[in-house]
Amino acid sequence: MAIISFDRDIVVDYVPEYSSNRESCDPCVIKLKFVPYSRVQEYSRLIAARTRTVADQARAAEITQDVQRRQFVENVEAVSGYFVGGREVKDPAEFYETADTDLILETIKAMESHSRLSEGQRKN
Repeated sequence: MAIISFDRDIVVDYVPEYSSNRESCDPCVIKLKFVPYSRVQEYSRLIAARTRTVADQARAAEITQDVQRRQFVENVEAVSGYFVGGREVKDPAEFYETADTDLILETIKAMESHSRLSEGQRKN
């Protein structure tokens, strides 16, 4: 059986499993790009380069979080069906700043994993 993957430039509608979202009549949908292993390695190298001379663990963690945020914002195009304080948040950076940790981590894992992305791919 052949393995068919996602093109890293194609935007995929991903429906997170978080909080039974996939069973919802009007689910939250995250438009994101697949991040292949080679690109994950680029982010890892960036973290390594920026933390190479940093002795302070708190500063190293901050740098790692900044790179993770960058990966998220670079690869999430838009969000729909996500509300904060009664208003819809569509901007990836604002979504990253306001969403639950589990939701952000699920999204990152989906963008890095073909099988997870396929599982959550929106069915039309």
